[in-house]
Amino acid sequence: SNNCRVPRHVSAKRMPVALALAVSAMVVKDFSSFVTCTRIPMRSRQGLWLHAGNIPDTVQQASSESPAELSNIALPLVVLGGVGLLLGTLGATKLLNSEAKVSVLSNVDVKFQDVPDHASVSNESKEELELIVAFLKKPEVFQKLGAKVPKSVLLSGPGNKALMAQAIAGESGVPFLEMASSGSQVHDVFAEACEKTPCVLFIPLDRRRRDEALRGELVTEEELEDTIEPLMSEERLDEILQAMEDFKNSELVFVVASSRQALVDRISNLFALGVAVGREPEGLVARRLLAANRLEEAVEAYQLAYKGCTCCTATEELEAELKHAQELLEQHWEKYHDMNVPLPRNGTRECSLRVRQSVACDYCSLSGGEGPGGAVSAAGLALASYVSQNDPPRCPSSGSGKMAPWCGVNVLELGSGTGIAGIAAASAGANVLLTDRISLLPLMAKNIELNQDQIDIGSADCAAFEWADVEKPGNEVSNTTWDVVLGADLVSEFADVPGFADAMAFLLCPLGRAAGGTAIYAHHPQSVELDEKLQSALTERGLNLRVLPSLPLQAPGDAVFWELRSKSSVASPELVAKVLLGGRDKAAGLGEIPAEFWKTLSGDTPLGWIDSSAEELALHEFL
Repeated sequence: SNNCRVPRHVSAKRMPVALALAVSAMVVKDFSSFVTCTRIPMRSRQGLWLHAGNIPDTVQQASSESPAELSNIALPLVVLGGVGLLLGTLGATKLLNSEAKVSVLSNVDVKFQDVPDHASVSNESKEELELIVAFLKKPEVFQKLGAKVPKSVLLSGPGNKALMAQAIAGESGVPFLEMASSGSQVHDVFAEACEKTPCVLFIPLDRRRRDEALRGELVTEEELEDTIEPLMSEERLDEILQAMEDFKNSELVFVVASSRQALVDRISNLFALGVAVGREPEGLVARRLLAANRLEEAVEAYQLAYKGCTCCTATEELEAELKHAQELLEQHWEKYHDMNVPLPRNGTRECSLRVRQSVACDYCSLSGGEGPGGAVSAAGLALASYVSQNDPPRCPSSGSGKMAPWCGVNVLELGSGTGIAGIAAASAGANVLLTDRISLLPLMAKNIELNQDQIDIGSADCAAFEWADVEKPGNEVSNTTWDVVLGADLVSEFADVPGFADAMAFLLCPLGRAAGGTAIYAHHPQSVELDEKLQSALTERGLNLRVLPSLPLQAPGDAVFWELRSKSSVASPELVAKVLLGGRDKAAGLGEIPAEFWKTLSGDTPLGWIDSSAEELALHEFL
């Protein structure tokens, strides 16, 4: 009825029964032969006992009647003794099997809100626990649908794991069973628990010898292990793991708990769900992360431990270990992530940038998960060299001087990635804003910090802004008039062409924040067809394109530099439509402009890309 099929196993308790039978038979035979001094007669067909009379002549009888009479009496007594021994053994086995294998709590009132450490459990684990609760409430629904439920849970950490297990049962309204650490056979325990399904079977593998607050102490893994007392032998643990596999199709939910991290690491792959209950001492977490070469996480953990440490001696130890972890992390970054980029300048000192990249890595957060842009591209490096070796294009705000030829120039870099080109402009005196996806913001900020010593006169900042969403710029972009726009390898396929062309039109047209300015775009030609498509789209949106001279010693096939400027200083209705609506890959004619667009222009709502109220009034009059 419980959908619990108990696998067949030979119990070790049957061995005494078999031994008792064998010994009884041997005793009966030997003793009866000794008493009668002859072989044992055949068993009578009428009963269980041996026939004492009418002994065949072929059987040699004893010389005296008293031994024969003794035989007639002793033989049944011996048999009775053997049967008694057998029954006694069976009775002892039955008594042993009747001992309590699990402690049962039928009505558990504990809920997740009653577990202090439930709040620290990850959201993903909370969802999995709720799924287990739903299964225990209505297992037949899950079985009918064939849904998979994590029915084996491994609880770890220093928190109250027994209370968490009780909360699973309490939330589900099912019995809570706790397995004894020794005694009954594991298979028998599971079979008994299976009679009470659906239920939670809690199996504690160890317990703390003393309940001490370790949060303020700097403890080692060995010191923590000394506070934990194992409750199960390795052999019994193996039996438990095997029994879990045998009973996996039942309605039992196994909740195993251990505070020993080494054991948790060893058996965690055998469980469907692992839940950390409570927080371990931060110093211990930091040491464990450092031992695993997870350097950046180790530094963060050491910093938390240092803040929360109250012991003077431990504070000194933590400070030394934190410094050591930071040194290892810096060495890792320098060896695997940092690129030193020398940038020669015409007539001035050479500039050398240190650019950090996000590439595949298991030891820190710079693991390449940010997607394209996390590493220095060849086109980005070429654009940084071009900026370093050339004066800025004609700009009304351009400064002068060989030491800072870009002084006073406002530069907006699109798709900055590592920010190498924009930082090169800042080191030459420009005021630069690096922009890209929000996931790349920390990397851009870090590279600005690493090269702050190279930025003497100019400035550099970064903001989350994607050039494909140029219709909705942030305040950092829309509140400044830009003299130069930089970009490198932003178009890699035909689908990128309309968005890039619109972005350039938004910025460089008479209504844009870079009106009257210049864009310098570096790219490695992908194909003739893609370049022709891109040039055509830029021309359709009112932009002039000019190919700039290559860099000295530049090899054929290296990056090509384009200069982009607006053709007109007057905003036509068609251009306004393209800029504010985004013509994408088609030219928006006057007849294609929807009524809502004109309503927006004639209303009182300010337009984000118009520089001042005077220009807005001029636009209304023009329309």
